Amino acid sequence: MNKIAKAIRVLTIPPFMVTALLTVLYFNNDVFPTLLDYFLALVFLAVVPVLAYPVQRMIPRLSAGGRKAQRNLAFVFSFVGYSAAVVCSILRGAVPNLLYISAVYLLSVVFLTLVNCLTPWHASGHACSIAGPLFLISFFQGWVAIAAGALIYAASLWASVYMKRHTVREFLLGSLCSMLSAVVMYVFIHPIF
Repeated sequence: MNKIAKAIRVLTIPPFMVTALLTVLYFNNDVFPTLLDYFLALVFLAVVPVLAYPVQRMIPRLSAGGRKAQRNLAFVFSFVGYSAAVVCSILRGAVPNLLYISAVYLLSVVFLTLVNCLTPWHASGHACSIAGPLFLISFFQGWVAIAAGALIYAASLWASVYMKRHTVREFLLGSLCSMLSAVVMYVFIHPIF
């Protein structure tokens, strides 16, 4: 069971989830007007946040901070990458759907940061990075995506709790951050599903 749980956790890490979301939407929806828009979204939403991990290892002071410093740096890099995605979408005159996706990611990291810094609770970034793409893809792809997404979500929840990486509350709170972001951004951006 431990190997299965580890495999599920690896397959649902944030860069894989956002890459899967963007790739499915590239081939199935009016989200990316050009291939360049797709690649820019990949860079800002998937690659930039991952850069926190090698950067943390290269800087001795951050490296000495262990897992906590790594997670904090990941939040910073995510905020920078997601902000760049929103700015890029605006500057390129992106369709509302692409701007919506970028803005949901940005607001999600803001909500996660607020919950983790201003409350006694911990919201799971891993859960947020699973629920967000699953929530977004269900908007764009409909019922089939909802069914598949529910299975992926349940498996990830089980794996996280089984491996004692998160409690159920932490996982659900992280999920709520991304879902709330999707609802709030829908009010302001009006994507077309």
